[in-house]
Amino acid sequence: MSSLPVSPWARRPEAAARAGFLAVLVLAPVAAGLGGLVRGGDGVRGAALGTAVPGLVLAMTWLATWIGRAMSGPSFALLLVVSYALRLLAVVVLLSLVQGRSGVDREVLGATAATGLLLAITVEAAVTARTRAPYVDI
Repeated sequence: MSSLPVSPWARRPEAAARAGFLAVLVLAPVAAGLGGLVRGGDGVRGAALGTAVPGLVLAMTWLATWIGRAMSGPSFALLLVVSYALRLLAVVVLLSLVQGRSGVDREVLGATAATGLLLAITVEAAVTARTRAPYVDI
């Protein structure tokens, strides 16, 4: 079984998504602990759902990079733009499903989701900036 050739363009977002996902995994117990201290069980559930938001976004990034592994640079960029729009839609749908549910602290959910997304974006940007990619495909 031969594997597809991996475009150099796919390595940067894949490494960035992996690092962002690890950062969100570190955030999860911290957020759950703080949510539990501040709001009890509802805060823990809010933190868990809030951590799911950046987790979902990063999983979709990882899926897009996996799909686009053999694409050229411009095609891969188009795939990432389309996947970005789908990620925004997924976050809106996820948050609308949680709206009005009892047993979940909305403030903890929002704070955890915002913190997780900012953390993931920061880590992804740092990894992407340090990762080398060629100017031309060979």
